[in-house]
Amino acid sequence: MKKRRPQLLLAAVVFLTSIGLTYNVSASKTDEQISTVNSKIEQTQASVDQAQKTISKLQSQQTKDQAEIHSLSKNINARKSHLAQQARSAQTNDTGSLIAFLTDAKSLSDAIDRVATVATMVNANNQTLSEQKSDKQKVVADKASVDAAAAKEKSLTNSLNQQLADLAVQKVELKVQKSKEDADRKKAEDALAAAKKAAQTVKTTKNQVTAVQAVATASKAAASVTDNNSNKTTVQTAYKTSNSSNDDSSSDNTNTTSSSSVNTSSVVAAAISLTKMNIPYVYGGSSLSGMDCSGLTMYVYSMFGVSLPHNTVAQEGYVNYESVSQAQPGDLLFWGSKGASYHVAIYIGGGQFVHAPTEGENVKISSISGFPPSFAGRIK
Repeated sequence: MKKRRPQLLLAAVVFLTSIGLTYNVSASKTDEQISTVNSKIEQTQASVDQAQKTISKLQSQQTKDQAEIHSLSKNINARKSHLAQQARSAQTNDTGSLIAFLTDAKSLSDAIDRVATVATMVNANNQTLSEQKSDKQKVVADKASVDAAAAKEKSLTNSLNQQLADLAVQKVELKVQKSKEDADRKKAEDALAAAKKAAQTVKTTKNQVTAVQAVATASKAAASVTDNNSNKTTVQTAYKTSNSSNDDSSSDNTNTTSSSSVNTSSVVAAAISLTKMNIPYVYGGSSLSGMDCSGLTMYVYSMFGVSLPHNTVAQEGYVNYESVSQAQPGDLLFWGSKGASYHVAIYIGGGQFVHAPTEGENVKISSISGFPPSFAGRIK
């Protein structure tokens, strides 16, 4: 990632220079430039969506390989223990030992047969142990390959994250121009400063959680600038990524409202109502005809004026982290590590949550004990 960042920053500088950030451009030209940046954001988000799907598949394979390695290790240890027991048995003359088995032969022919039987048994055990070790080596090698591929995809996602942050800065810079034309210069310049600071944080931080929160700040800064042709403050999601299973897709522009005014009991009631509508899981969906996990949380909170991005990791940037035990009804539950979550749900209390599980299933209520989340978050 470090090697690609200079190139990304250079590209951003070239782009900003080419558009000529002056306050003399016409409103129509500025609108065209904003539209161009929006298109680039959509294209980059599409790339992140694809990377996220790839990461999700790789994470599934990593889990499968780890489970197989554990099973093979267990079988190998059991086989070694069995062979050790046979070796000890061969050195004793107790009833039931190999020595007893051989010395109890009724005749020379019987003794020869018994020796052959013991040899065959020992060889079979050794052969099985050898095959198990070989299988384990193959699975370990496969896991190493999958791990490398997953790391590569995460690096790509991080690079795309930087591009999105830079695009957010570009968009705010263009809106600064437009706001000056519309006598809203101060608000836009403050937003530009916030977006630049957030983008700088994304560029320099090594902490994925900090990057997620910074990109959310940049996105909100872009959203805080009022468009000339609308009375609404629009939200342009400037971040898409990856952990998990991830089911990311583009978010629509909606009104933003402080979550402090949201009645959490109403959020819970709205979430529960969705479980009675037979709504199927649809990747990229966020409507009653079908929705994925982040689409569900986005849909429910949009009913109360809170605009969330259509992505699990991006939604982390809109919450204050808390442990699962601290979660209150209406809070979001996340699966995966912070900054790389792959699933999200709405906690409804009593150890239960509403979520859109996976393909082939409808929106439903599940229990924390049956599918334990990794952490929780309260909407800021």
